[in-house]
Amino acid sequence: MGRLYLQQAQPAQAASTFQQALIAQQQMGVRADAAATLSFLGQAQTQLGKATEAQSALQEALVVAQEAGDRPTQAQALSHLGELFAKQKQPELAIAFYKQSINVREEIKGGLKSLSRSQQESYTQTVSGTYRALADLLLAQGRILEAQQVLELLKIQEIREFTREVKTAQSAGIATTASEAKILKEHGSLIAFGQKVETCKQSRCAQLSQLNDQQQVLTQQYNQTVTSFEKEIRRRKSVDDALLDPRNLSSKAKEIVESQPGTVLIYPFVLEDKIWLLWAAKGGIIKSVAVPVSRKQLGETVVQFRQAVQSQSPGDRQAMLTTGKQLYDWLIKPLEPELKANKIQNLVFSLDRVTRYIPMSALFDGEKYLIENYAVSTVLSADLTDLRDRLPASNQTSILALGASEFKDKDYSPLPSVPAELNAIVQQKSPSNQLNGGFSGSKFLNQSFNFRALRDNLIAHKILHIATHGKFVSGRPEDSFLVLGSGEKLTIPEIKTLQDLNNIHLVVLSACETALGGADQDGVEISGLSSYFLSNGAKAVIASLWSVNDASTSVLMYEFYRTLAASTAKKPMTKTEALRQAQLSLIREGGNFARPFYWAPFILIGNGQ
Repeated sequence: MGRLYLQQAQPAQAASTFQQALIAQQQMGVRADAAATLSFLGQAQTQLGKATEAQSALQEALVVAQEAGDRPTQAQALSHLGELFAKQKQPELAIAFYKQSINVREEIKGGLKSLSRSQQESYTQTVSGTYRALADLLLAQGRILEAQQVLELLKIQEIREFTREVKTAQSAGIATTASEAKILKEHGSLIAFGQKVETCKQSRCAQLSQLNDQQQVLTQQYNQTVTSFEKEIRRRKSVDDALLDPRNLSSKAKEIVESQPGTVLIYPFVLEDKIWLLWAAKGGIIKSVAVPVSRKQLGETVVQFRQAVQSQSPGDRQAMLTTGKQLYDWLIKPLEPELKANKIQNLVFSLDRVTRYIPMSALFDGEKYLIENYAVSTVLSADLTDLRDRLPASNQTSILALGASEFKDKDYSPLPSVPAELNAIVQQKSPSNQLNGGFSGSKFLNQSFNFRALRDNLIAHKILHIATHGKFVSGRPEDSFLVLGSGEKLTIPEIKTLQDLNNIHLVVLSACETALGGADQDGVEISGLSSYFLSNGAKAVIASLWSVNDASTSVLMYEFYRTLAASTAKKPMTKTEALRQAQLSLIREGGNFARPFYWAPFILIGNGQ
């Protein structure tokens, strides 16, 4: 009930509830349970402006949590301390405790498996808020490189939450500065000594007064360290806004921006009251721009844009251009001078929250769509992107194409263009004995498209093309699946059993969609879907943000593979540019298929080379 009051912004009622719970826990002798209660009591008192009481409750929460070996509550209490110091306008201290909270969480990982589903969801929601609060403070302080590291950890954390897996990626946490390490060490000593005092109180030992005196000395020492720490941070910030060497930019982020000439990596980081546009370019350059738009307004605009793009009514074209221009002004225009001055050609987005639902290619600058000026791709995060190789030349690449045009389940509409789509992308001999199609390979249609056909043929191919319906449910991988031609459902757990996905360079899901969650959703399922293929070895995924007319999809896929197949060792064609050229071909042809509805939903996630 107390946590509900906190969610409803009623901290006074929350504090009263937690205090009553503490009394009950003390009477029942369940001291270990008091750690979480004390942590939330500290949070409530922080919101009430009772800083001294809040800090006391949170320090006691840490003592009890350490005694009980309760690492999740330790992380939570450290986060609440970060919130307390942020409210007190002490950002340097807040950053130190938020960092410690995240590092404890990174150490926990598998420990959440023992919690119930509701406990996991509650805890991970709190953790996500810690990452966002820390990144916001770092960006506000101009500590951009550290913020970039936090964003990478946040994206890995979100993938863990979606997949319910703890080994999505390994991470070393977030580095603390020497000054932060000193303050945390002092605070750790204070907490450790607090444990000794608490034990003495429980046993009514004779040394209590002496211990209290010693604790007071430690507290004074701690406060002196805090003061010197704040001065040091401010001094360093005055001479170096980043506080970190540019060489500390994620090595994978460096690989991405250096993989192709003229590439920029863009992180739109969404907070409640603003968007931070964080971008990185070749040479260790990394900068940030704050855009004053609320998360609510952004979410509403994204939904309006999607609805207008997907509408079949000609009258909605103006609404599409208006909302597309608004999103462009928020997400691209602040970077426009840099993009033009440096002749940037490739935009790689690591998207956050509701921005994941945006078909970035269709953003409108007032004259042209974004795809007309730049090649566009997406990464789950820089650290989860495998750039070790690129797709071989077409004469060294083969494709495994599987599709379904007919479905026993009447919930799924027929896809009559799928047979022609598979014929167009897999080479076959014409009556005149000439080879047609994009790549050599194998194809399986309808009944022949079953799990064994998929599993047993992966090893021999570099591209996996699947044209069928699918359903993807955020947070419920067991309810997410692809529909096979045989009528079976290929579930996410089954995808994870495919041993030869590491041989696949590109997965194309040409007729599948990921449902739009709405203005309040974060779009994690879009990253989650791709992560199952990417974490099992595939280098890139092309997926669709919504279900598209299968005739236009077949045309786009034909153009994509035709362009990609023209790649040679001397004149290589990247997957990102091939997709761009396919999308441009629909725009330039005019007619109905030139509308963004038909070409904009297709996104490339992962290695775009």
